[in-house]
Amino acid sequence: MTASWRFSTLADRHRALGSKLEDWSGMGTAWTYDKDADEEYIAIRTKAGLMDVSGLKKVHITGPHASHLIDLATTRDVEKIYPGKSAYACMLNEAGKFTDDCILYRISPNSWMVVHGSGTGHEELQRAAIGRDVSLRFDDNLHDLSLQGPTAVDYLAKHVPGIRDLPYFHHMQTQLFGFPVMISRTGYTGERGYEIFCRGQDAGTIWDRILEEGKSAGIIPCRFTTLDMLRVESYLLFYPYDNSQKYPFE
Repeated sequence: MTASWRFSTLADRHRALGSKLEDWSGMGTAWTYDKDADEEYIAIRTKAGLMDVSGLKKVHITGPHASHLIDLATTRDVEKIYPGKSAYACMLNEAGKFTDDCILYRISPNSWMVVHGSGTGHEELQRAAIGRDVSLRFDDNLHDLSLQGPTAVDYLAKHVPGIRDLPYFHHMQTQLFGFPVMISRTGYTGERGYEIFCRGQDAGTIWDRILEEGKSAGIIPCRFTTLDMLRVESYLLFYPYDNSQKYPFE
């Protein structure tokens, strides 16, 4: 594993599956497993796969100026995003150039979570927050488990009341296996899927139980890089390979 300053509590589980935990965005991430990546691709396209995407950076923004800050730093009209809804957005630097992409989650009128990739989104938010009545908190204890594929909702429906009624790009505060979680109907695969935001101390149990219970339904663990095949087919961009600060769009 290359030098990383961020750590997933699932690292040992990834190692057991054959990963050397290559670095992505400062976190040791499962780029490889000791099995065929095509098996994972087929599982997500036909059944479901579970991925650890905790390397995404999670930033909580609260306070009276939270909406103004996000409106300044992204391309979205944030007042169209109500509590319980989320939206994809581009993040901009002071020159108005693309610096990262993100998903905006509105938790309450003055509370948001911004989840972004390996760009400088956090730094841009910090810069925009100067002099404003707003609080920013980077949260690496919050893990992100992505359950993607057509049967994901069938599995979660056994444990989460109302999950079938959750619209696309909406999220809900609930419990899974007795643990507090936020489940978002989002993903990076082009399939119907969900992201499960949970505490680091709960991530191992949630990961193990989904894979154990879901095995008979074809749910398998998937490496991070399986997303490359899935997202390319779905015309989804990946920073910094398709869009970056170095080669910004006109």
